[in-house]
Amino acid sequence: MNWLESLPHQIPFRAASAARRIDNKTIEGTFLCTANETLPAEVMVAEAMAQLAGGLAFHDTHGPGFLTGIDGCEIDRPIEVGDVVTFVVTLEAQFGGVFRFRGTGSVAGLECARGRFYLAAPDAQT
Repeated sequence: MNWLESLPHQIPFRAASAARRIDNKTIEGTFLCTANETLPAEVMVAEAMAQLAGGLAFHDTHGPGFLTGIDGCEIDRPIEVGDVVTFVVTLEAQFGGVFRFRGTGSVAGLECARGRFYLAAPDAQT
């Protein structure tokens, strides 16, 4: 089972549809906007970046962490049905079991989303 399947978020709330770990600090992924989204596409874009961050932070523990904050998340254009948003999420800082990530999203090569995401391990001693 890959880490996407182990997320507590599953369809229809799992926003990240694919992921590829680049190195210990960077992960790339995608979100395909469909007509069947349960939440607004912009919410799903932010959620996808946070889920990718979680995949990077918690891939070794095989368990979920907690999203503890979102800062400065901006989406510059409407995300429409059929759009494939490509993400790059990078670990900026880690202190014990607390992580800070920066993510960007683009459609057809044009950046349209960005934000900072904070995650914490269930046991901060991790």
